[in-house]
Amino acid sequence: MQKIHGSEKTHRICAFVCGLCLLFVLLTTSVQAVCFWIPNWWRNEYAKYDTPSNVNGEMSLDDAVHVTEDMLDYCIGRIDTLDDTEATIDGVTAPFFTDREKAHLADCRELFMAGMRARVIALFILIVFSIYIYMHNGKEKTLRIMARGYLQSFAAVIIAGAVIALLALKDFTFVFTEFHHLFFDNDLWILYPDKDNLINIMQEDVFADAAMWIGCIFATVSVILALISGAILKKGRDADTVSHTA
Repeated sequence: MQKIHGSEKTHRICAFVCGLCLLFVLLTTSVQAVCFWIPNWWRNEYAKYDTPSNVNGEMSLDDAVHVTEDMLDYCIGRIDTLDDTEATIDGVTAPFFTDREKAHLADCRELFMAGMRARVIALFILIVFSIYIYMHNGKEKTLRIMARGYLQSFAAVIIAGAVIALLALKDFTFVFTEFHHLFFDNDLWILYPDKDNLINIMQEDVFADAAMWIGCIFATVSVILALISGAILKKGRDADTVSHTA
């Protein structure tokens, strides 16, 4: 049966899009890994920076971890409200989050859920485009096309990531602020340490560490895939050389 060959340019564009989709999946999964999958990550961070001492009043490490876990469960849709989340501060047990904090976290929940939906869409595009390329090129050529597309998309992401990383190293507060301006259309994220304990437990140092961990996980996996892609292309070039020599 004769193979149906599509446009080589179209296949390369599809492979590049597949690479971007795969990297997006890796990035969102890296975020999820740090926030939810690494045992005691938040407890260790809070102990490292003595987070409870930053709260207005005396609060235990256990309570700081508890409200954070509830907050994350809410953002990812595991629980539907933060009204019942309580903490003991200065010996008084009461709801932890203020109305302003809950309104901001509702926005965060929408952002988290949108990211999860976007990851599903990215996986769908990745699968459909991969099948399309395979139908027109077969296994060996598809591997090479996909490998080249991944390396190109990886290079684009490295450039963008390097710019963001340099900005963050120079002024993390600026990057943190611009992130909120980009993803939120209100000022509910502007909290006040004397009124809102959410900002007191979610310290900038903790955010910076989370960004570093996410970046390390994402970089490790994406670099491994880049090395595999490079090996695939080298194998293809070697095979072509042998074929032309024979």
